[in-house]
Amino acid sequence: MTLVLSACAGSGSGGGGEDGVIFGTTDSVKTLDPAQCYDYYCSTILDNVGATLVSYAPGETETSPQLAAEQPEVSEDGKTYTFKLRDDVKFQNGSKLTSEDVEFSLNRARWINNPDGASFLLDGIKKIETPDEHTVVITLKERDVTFTSKLAYNVATILPSDEYKSPDEEISADAPADKYNKFLSNDLVSAGPYTLEDYRQDESIKLKAFDGYFGDAPKNDKVRVQFYAKPAQLMNSLQSGDVDVAFRSLNPQQRESLRNDDNIKMVEGKGAEIRYLVLNQYIEPFDDKKVRKAVAAAVDRERIIDEVYNGVGEPLYSMVPPFFEDVSTPAFKEKYADKKASDFIDEKVTIDLWYGTNHYGPEESALAGTVSRMLEESGMFNVNIKKAPWAEFSDNMGPGESGQYPAFQLGWYPDYLDADDYVKPFYDSEGFLQMYDNPKMDKLIKQEQLADDADSAERKETFTKIQEIAAEDAPIVPLNVNTPVAFAQQDIAGLQDTMDESQIFRYYTVHHKDQG
Repeated sequence: MTLVLSACAGSGSGGGGEDGVIFGTTDSVKTLDPAQCYDYYCSTILDNVGATLVSYAPGETETSPQLAAEQPEVSEDGKTYTFKLRDDVKFQNGSKLTSEDVEFSLNRARWINNPDGASFLLDGIKKIETPDEHTVVITLKERDVTFTSKLAYNVATILPSDEYKSPDEEISADAPADKYNKFLSNDLVSAGPYTLEDYRQDESIKLKAFDGYFGDAPKNDKVRVQFYAKPAQLMNSLQSGDVDVAFRSLNPQQRESLRNDDNIKMVEGKGAEIRYLVLNQYIEPFDDKKVRKAVAAAVDRERIIDEVYNGVGEPLYSMVPPFFEDVSTPAFKEKYADKKASDFIDEKVTIDLWYGTNHYGPEESALAGTVSRMLEESGMFNVNIKKAPWAEFSDNMGPGESGQYPAFQLGWYPDYLDADDYVKPFYDSEGFLQMYDNPKMDKLIKQEQLADDADSAERKETFTKIQEIAAEDAPIVPLNVNTPVAFAQQDIAGLQDTMDESQIFRYYTVHHKDQG
C-alpha cells in the first residue's frame, strides 16, 4: 500500500509538485493529541502544527518566547511564572488565543493524565490563574528551574478551548482507558505554522502552510509525510525521487550506500538521543553491584560506534550527554578505563540481554550482538540474547520490582533540554525506571532542581556528584550518543537549520531551492 501511494505521488525532485516537500520515515504516528503523544514522530507533527508558550529557535538550546510575548516573570521564591501572551495569535479554526486557552490546555493535559503521555512534566503545577485575557499566572508546588524548558515540550501545546473537550478534574492513573479516551482527538488544531490537512495512520500525513500564522511563513507551502514499513522501501523511494527527504530510519549499510550516491546528499545533525543498558537490581545477578561494575568495565563504546553505527556517533560515558559541556562528566571513563570485568567478579555469570523490536530502528539487533560479544570476550559472562515486540517489551521491562528483564537496552530522547532530563528519569527512586533507590541520589536530584539558577556553579557541582555516584553504583551503563542523519535530494535546502540538539524536526525550514 505504501509503495503504491508513493509511486502515484509523482517525483519529489521537481520543485515539490502538489505535495510540496515529501518526507519519508519508518517511524509511525499513533496519536496526534498532545495529552497522549510521547513518541518522536507524533512529537514532530505537533511541533509543526502546534505552538507552545515557549520553544527552541533553530540552533538554540535555551527557550525563547513563542505564544508568550516575552520570557516569563518569575517570582523571588521561584514558584510563580507570569506569562504575557502575544495579541496577534489566532488558531487554525479562526478563534483568537486568550489566557483561557492556555489554562484549558495545560489543565486538560494534566487532568486527562494519560498513562501513555507526558502529563508528568506538568505535575509540578499547583494552580493556573488568568487575571486578564493576555496574562497567565502559573504557580508551582515548589521551585523547579527546569519548568520553562518543560513548557516547550508538546504536552504543553496550546489548543483552542472551543475545539477540544477536557475532564473537570484529574483522572486517576489507574482508571480504565475509556475514562480518558473519550476526551482525546486526532483532529489536531493549534496555532503553529501548518494546518493538518489529512491523517491516514501508518500511511501518510499532509500539512498545509497556515495563512494566519503569527510567525514567519514556512519556506514551503505543503508537506507530505510518507510512512514506510521497511527501511529498504524508504531507500528505494528516495533513490527513485518519490521522496525528497529520508529521516528515521535507514540501517548503517544503507546509509553508507547513500553516502556514496552522487544524486543524494547527507546531512548530519547534533545528537541528543542516547542509548544505554539497564541492569535490574531486583533480579539476579544484578542485585550484586560487583556484577554491574563488571559489565561497565567490559563495555567498549568506540567499538559499538564502529560495529553498529559505521563510525557515526559519540561514545557516552555518562547519562548526561557531552553537549551539556559545562555539566557532563565522563564518569564511567574515569572509573573503568583501566579496569576489566575480572577485576570485579571471580566466576563467570550467565545473563539474559533483552531488546525491543520495531521501536529504536534497524540497529537494535546489531547493538545487542555487539554488547553480547564484548561481555563474553571479557571471559566473565555468558549472554543469551532475547527480544520481544515493543509493546510486550515495554510492558515487561518494568518499572521497579515488576520488571522481568535482568538486562535490557533502551534509548532516550530529551523531553526538555536540561541535564535534569537525563538524570531524574533514571536515578530518582520515583523516576521512569524505578530500579534504583539511593536516598543520597534522590537528595542530590532534588537539590539541583531547587537551585536558584539553572547555570549556577553549585548546580554544576551537584551534577558532578550525581554522575560519580551513578558510575560507582552502575544501575545503568551509558553506551553512545546517536547522531541524527538525514538524506535528501540535491535540490533540497534548509535541513541543516533544523538538525540540532532540541530534536525538533522543523518542516518549515526545509524547501526546494527554487522555493527558497
